[in-house]
Amino acid sequence: MPEHHSIKNIFDSSILPFVTKPGRYLGNELNAVRKSLDTTGVHIAIAFPEVYEIAMSSQTINILYHLLNREPYIYAERVFAPWTDMEDRLRQLGLPLISLETFTPLREFDLIGFTLQYELTYTNILNMLDLGEIPLFTHARGETDPIVIAGGPCSCNPEPLADFIDAFYIGDAEEGLKEFCDVFRSARDKKMPRRMILKSLASLRGVYVPEFYQAIPVPGTHLDSVIPAAQEIPPVVRTRIAPVLREENYPERPLVPLIEVTHDRLAIETMRGCTEGCRYCNAGMIYRPTRERSTDDIVDYTMKVLPNTGYDEVSFLSLSISDYSALTDLMKKERAALRDDLINVSFPSMRLDSFNEEIAEFARSVRKSGFTFAPEAGSVRLRRVINKNISNEDLLKAVEIAVRNGWKTLKFYFMIGLPTETKEDIESIAELVERSVDLSKKFGRVQFHVSVSPFSPKSHTPFQWERQNTKEEFQEKTNLLRQRFSKMRQVKFSWRDPDVSMIECILGRGDRKLANVIYAAWKAGAKFDGWSDRFVYQTWENAFHEQGIDMTVYTRELETGHPLPWDHIDKGVVKNYLLRERINAYNEKITIDCKDGTCFGCGIQRKDGFREFAECYTDLRLHENRGKEQKRTQMARRVLPEKTVRRPLKRSFRLHFEKAGDARFLGHLDLLRSFERACRRAGIRIVHSEGFNPRPKISFGPALSLGYCSAAEYVDIVVESAPAGNPGQLLSQHLPEGISILDEKEITVPLPSLSASINRTEYEISLGGKRVTRKNIDDLLTKETIMIRRKIKGREKSLDIRPYIASIMRVNGSLILETETIGGRTVRVDEVLGQLIDDPLQIKSLSVCRRKQLIRSGSETNTPMEF
Repeated sequence: MPEHHSIKNIFDSSILPFVTKPGRYLGNELNAVRKSLDTTGVHIAIAFPEVYEIAMSSQTINILYHLLNREPYIYAERVFAPWTDMEDRLRQLGLPLISLETFTPLREFDLIGFTLQYELTYTNILNMLDLGEIPLFTHARGETDPIVIAGGPCSCNPEPLADFIDAFYIGDAEEGLKEFCDVFRSARDKKMPRRMILKSLASLRGVYVPEFYQAIPVPGTHLDSVIPAAQEIPPVVRTRIAPVLREENYPERPLVPLIEVTHDRLAIETMRGCTEGCRYCNAGMIYRPTRERSTDDIVDYTMKVLPNTGYDEVSFLSLSISDYSALTDLMKKERAALRDDLINVSFPSMRLDSFNEEIAEFARSVRKSGFTFAPEAGSVRLRRVINKNISNEDLLKAVEIAVRNGWKTLKFYFMIGLPTETKEDIESIAELVERSVDLSKKFGRVQFHVSVSPFSPKSHTPFQWERQNTKEEFQEKTNLLRQRFSKMRQVKFSWRDPDVSMIECILGRGDRKLANVIYAAWKAGAKFDGWSDRFVYQTWENAFHEQGIDMTVYTRELETGHPLPWDHIDKGVVKNYLLRERINAYNEKITIDCKDGTCFGCGIQRKDGFREFAECYTDLRLHENRGKEQKRTQMARRVLPEKTVRRPLKRSFRLHFEKAGDARFLGHLDLLRSFERACRRAGIRIVHSEGFNPRPKISFGPALSLGYCSAAEYVDIVVESAPAGNPGQLLSQHLPEGISILDEKEITVPLPSLSASINRTEYEISLGGKRVTRKNIDDLLTKETIMIRRKIKGREKSLDIRPYIASIMRVNGSLILETETIGGRTVRVDEVLGQLIDDPLQIKSLSVCRRKQLIRSGSETNTPMEF
């Protein structure tokens, strides 16, 4: 197997040019951690079984990366699920899946830790292990194989993955992950065999090692329960809970992707847990108790971290931001701290009964994006069943506040198939939306995005015993709503595939028998099943049939008196409480939030297992950070003055830069984003456009094809103010590796834009031994027309590229290609090469560099810096 640096070279030349988004696999993010493999004692791969853009949107990744890498003896790297084109290329070349930071093959790590966020990523886990050349089943792994661990919300029912995962970590990573690594290192350094290392880990609270438990059939059911296989193994694995959200557990220098990801912003956790008690909600049960960070902690963190990222958006993370007890105070402090920096602050889904004018006015003062509301059920009766104590008047009031304050897009989320649901409850969804549309008409045209999802019963909730509706039942309810909404032009209606929800339900409530089903589905091609265009229900149906398992066993109503496959995992909330809440649901009885003073005995307050908590709600405005308020205020003030030491003049600059190395795999929009963030990190204030969505005045020359390097890139920026020094000098320290400022010049007279003025481009193409003769070139240039097919605005059209080819010369082993831009249109390098080289794969493997961009006017030719 090649060395790690050799693997990187192979990736650069033989893999990255052949995949659609090579930026996913570079590992060159801002603030990525670099350590020597020779000096670290535990090498762990943080594995997220999804594509890069989703993985890097997860706050979990940043927290784990920070918690582990702050320990000198631990080096945590990242590995994510490669997209299908990358997987195909790896398999073609016989290369393993590697880490992002050091390009280490997965099988060479000590530990591989998967984050389980969603059931339909389970087949991705198998695919990543297979690509990493690690045996899929735990019983097949040997002494030299990594120990595979997993944690996250789906670990609250680990049984479907029990045959693939060596150890599950149950609970908050901050509370015990370091202890886990300490025990592993100690056992490994003592040269314990693999089984004894796992036994040492199993002795820790919150660690479940399936090897030391056995699944036994439950009489009268088709499900298995789990019991210890040895006397010294605890019958119940109790979750680890961090009693306080300490500021040191959040990274001051979080990873900042260079390509666009799903949630491209600074995410700040404001609170963890929820005690609203929605009976369908798994997260509301397994993340108890509620723990808040103080407002000063949050604002201080914002001001420390924003300059290290360059983000222009902050998002407050929580299960329900409206439940944060000091939200009004937080909004005031954030506004004062951010002042006029054009930083957008976004909220997650809002509780309708707490949305008010203050929240709307705060959000309006930054940048308006869509607001999301989640009534979940259309009727008040059904909302009592699910314990969502919200009236129709609450919803209509929230809608009126939003549209009165200028929002033109509102999103509503509902569930269908909830326990006790009737046709009248479904029709209530349409009626509620109709009333909202009518109310909004006096405020102009407002678009409503209404989404419904099939109810899927989840473990550790009062509805964990409920049946799931059949596909036919879901379709009937969806069709009813489609008919109602088809008459409303302001409503865009969407719904989730009930087949997807069925597989979610089965994997979420399954037992160990499902391991072979997951394996069979993966073998048959199931991957990225969370993507609608990748999910194939027939694959899963065939996998169940192949294993002789009736799918409906896992979707039907479960008996409350029988053991459940996840009963050995104690997430804090006891089964008796869940049963009482189920009875309350059928009696349509509301259970109020316990933070209002009444304890309903959910289980978190148990003194035998969770001594940390006297109550389910911990008001952390009173925790140890209270004494630090003055210090935080002073610290925030120390950060802010840097933004005021500026020259109050608007000046325009043109920068000449090169793009090389990994930077050549950044697309045009990624490049723009990198410059914007570099300006913010450098303290350069860019002039913004006017209007609803202000954008910084940064404009580039013609876009460069992905994978090409360049010695002649240009950008114009309009600077409002900056610290001492010219923008190019300041930016050089903050741009991604591979982008270097070569020259800068102030623009003092009006100039046409770079894209409008550049009309001649020169490329150098290294042929790498590919045969292109002088005759090939002459034959091409003597043609009067060269017709190709090109997609223009989504439609394929014929185009004559001959007018855009100025010259082609062969110089040693390279081609020098000059192209013209006429009427804003030009030819692509690959389109020219396609006339000289027959094999498209050969063309992709060639090294191309843009050497010059020129401005020709009459007989005069200048570079963009000569103005």
